[in-house]
Amino acid sequence: MKCFLTVARKPLQSNVLLIMKLTALFTLFLTLNVSANGFGQDKININAKKTEISGILQAIEKQTTYRFLYNNNLQGMRDKVSLTVSDATLDQVMQLLLAKTKLLYQMMNNNLIVIKEDPARVSAFVQVRGKITGEGGVALAGVSVQVKGSTVGTTTNADGEFTINVPDENSTLVISSVGYDIQEVALAGRTEIAVALVTAAKAIEQVVVIGYGTANKRDLTGSIATVKAKDIADKPATNPLSLLQGKVSGLSIVNSGRVGSEPDVRIRGTNTVNGLKPVYIVDGILNDNINFLNPADIESIEVLKDPSSLAIFGVRGANGAIAVTTKKAKAGQLLVNFNTVFGVKHVVNKMKLTNAAQFKELYNEQRANMGLAAYDYTNWTGNTDWQDEIFQNGTLNYNNISITGATEKNRFYLGLGYVNEEGVIKHEEYRKYTLNFSDELRVTKGLRFGVTMNAYRAELPVNKDVGGALRAAPIAPIYDPNGSGLFHTLPSFQRAQVFNPLLDVETQRGLTIAREYRAVGSIYGEVDFLKHFNFRAQLFADYGFNTSRSYSPVLVVYNPDITGSANPGKFDSTSKKTAVAQSQNIYPKTQMDYLLTYKNSFGDHNLTVLAGITTYYSSYEATNSSVQQGTALLIPNDPDKWYVNQVGDQATRLGGGDAWEDASISYLARALYSFKGKYLLNASFRRDGSSQFYKLNNQWKNFGAVGAGWIVSQEDFFNNVKFLNYLKLKGSWGVLGNKNIGDLYRYPAYPTLSGSSSGVFGDQVIAALTPEYIPDPNLNWETVTAWEAGFELRALNNRLSFEAVYY
Repeated sequence: MKCFLTVARKPLQSNVLLIMKLTALFTLFLTLNVSANGFGQDKININAKKTEISGILQAIEKQTTYRFLYNNNLQGMRDKVSLTVSDATLDQVMQLLLAKTKLLYQMMNNNLIVIKEDPARVSAFVQVRGKITGEGGVALAGVSVQVKGSTVGTTTNADGEFTINVPDENSTLVISSVGYDIQEVALAGRTEIAVALVTAAKAIEQVVVIGYGTANKRDLTGSIATVKAKDIADKPATNPLSLLQGKVSGLSIVNSGRVGSEPDVRIRGTNTVNGLKPVYIVDGILNDNINFLNPADIESIEVLKDPSSLAIFGVRGANGAIAVTTKKAKAGQLLVNFNTVFGVKHVVNKMKLTNAAQFKELYNEQRANMGLAAYDYTNWTGNTDWQDEIFQNGTLNYNNISITGATEKNRFYLGLGYVNEEGVIKHEEYRKYTLNFSDELRVTKGLRFGVTMNAYRAELPVNKDVGGALRAAPIAPIYDPNGSGLFHTLPSFQRAQVFNPLLDVETQRGLTIAREYRAVGSIYGEVDFLKHFNFRAQLFADYGFNTSRSYSPVLVVYNPDITGSANPGKFDSTSKKTAVAQSQNIYPKTQMDYLLTYKNSFGDHNLTVLAGITTYYSSYEATNSSVQQGTALLIPNDPDKWYVNQVGDQATRLGGGDAWEDASISYLARALYSFKGKYLLNASFRRDGSSQFYKLNNQWKNFGAVGAGWIVSQEDFFNNVKFLNYLKLKGSWGVLGNKNIGDLYRYPAYPTLSGSSSGVFGDQVIAALTPEYIPDPNLNWETVTAWEAGFELRALNNRLSFEAVYY
């Protein structure tokens, strides 16, 4: 039902007529008490396409003083209609809105309107119920069910079920869902149906995120793996990278087990000499880590592994790339989603170590082999499993809430997250607060503007070491046997290198306050023009800020080896004076992209060309300071006093700092070409200019790659191969760059000076300084030449997928 209503108003014929009408209107306003029992003077403007009736009623409520009362389960309320009216009265709108339903409306007092079923029109409609499933009989939610030839429609619920009113029992329903073939179902007198949708052939042609855009995976010659949100939704983790463990071939994820820590990530092993980390891209923003993201806000993760996919990243592409797309609002009504996870974690396989008796036996054998007498174990009668003493069952709790809403013009998403996770070592605790916000405004069909924001605050744990528990001798007791409550020291043969493991775990509890803040956002504009062109301009900003304060107390332990009456309690101090330390750092980054894309198909040829300019700036500033007790009073164990300029002996105060900045500009281009949809050619190029080599006049470096592919399954001779649905041969070659260097080489053209041999001039000794190295005039970024060759196939009606490459 395509409904249009235009209320035309003729222009006034004269100023006199205008004055007369205004006078009459003013008189009415002063003298009459306007009743709400009629249809009022509210004018309504609506432009809705395929919107549920209940949604249109909500729009009317926002424009007028009317309120609607109806049962959400009333047949017809979920019917989708299209309605366009301008300056219409309520009566006109309601007549059009309910014309092809079995509903009627009734005006009550106080501008209340009741929507109910019209008994006289019930017989004019046939109610049809049904259920929609996908492959394997899985219920499909959100499937569109529409009466053919009309705009009457509805959608399936979470169980795949729907109810719809059709004009007659011989109507035809059009059933459609993204990723499935559209089906037309003739009712032929049936009032209950069951429909199984078939996966569309086009759904198999997966769209993946590549550098500075997206592409159909079928058209690419490289190796890109995609991990969807549904594949990682049931895996709790504070760092999104941990979710990829075991999900992608060639991707190594090694978790340290420390709460809140970043895992070691390697794509296809060790590729470069300096640094191994891949580059991360979050909604187009290049980054060094993604710990600020909430895993619940992630829509998909792409892992880019081959030269043709990575060359577009230039100097940052040698170790692979991981591209993250966060969730955005999808078309539909306002949705609120909340989920919470609670769990417990513990160490499953502890290292097998000797007990006290076994240790004594082995240690005595060692001493005998060295020609030494047996050790005196009089004071060392413990039998301690130090792993049991430091480990705990850690709890974890993840909470996420998201609010999404979308119309034809605007898409809005807001996600909030809170994480509280304990480590497997006692007193380790990590708290994380996240915010994900995005909003896109579609001004016209070809003009869009948007903004994204990811914010993060974390209370960092003080990570403890397991090494002490593995090395500490089991013959040492935990506490002073005399009941002083002090921790027991370790035997003399270990005391200088190893402390009682619980000394660090228990006495350092709550003595460090470390917080991390980060905000990553972007603003962009995008326009389509001249049919085949798209231009996108985007500004990104990333601001990080870390603070830390810590306290070092006096540490006293019980040492049974101390003799003499001067110290009858046998107290030994490993730290005799208190101290306080502070530090903070900031690391701002900005990125600007200007991208022009041309996409066209002509005859058997398909071509997509990208050209652009991107700039990137990053910097780092850090300061730190510490003060000791010295000759001053004992520094109290009170966080309010942990400031270096307020306590301690100021003569002992030390300070330091670090800073650097880096800027680059890059020109990039990429072409994706296919002929007859089966012969593929990909090429990419990037030219990077860096401020770090400006002094050497060697700031520019070129990177590029080329790839080719052949979809064999598209050839005529392949038609007789029934068990294979898809086969593609592919290969690529490229030159990639690596920018992962340590802080010592942030300015490679300016080597630092270090002490060298001193010179003697008369009675004076002059210290000499020498550069750490002599810069090579050809010094530039590390480059890697890479290539790969392989194939992709799908078989058994696309149920089996297989990909193999040699690189």
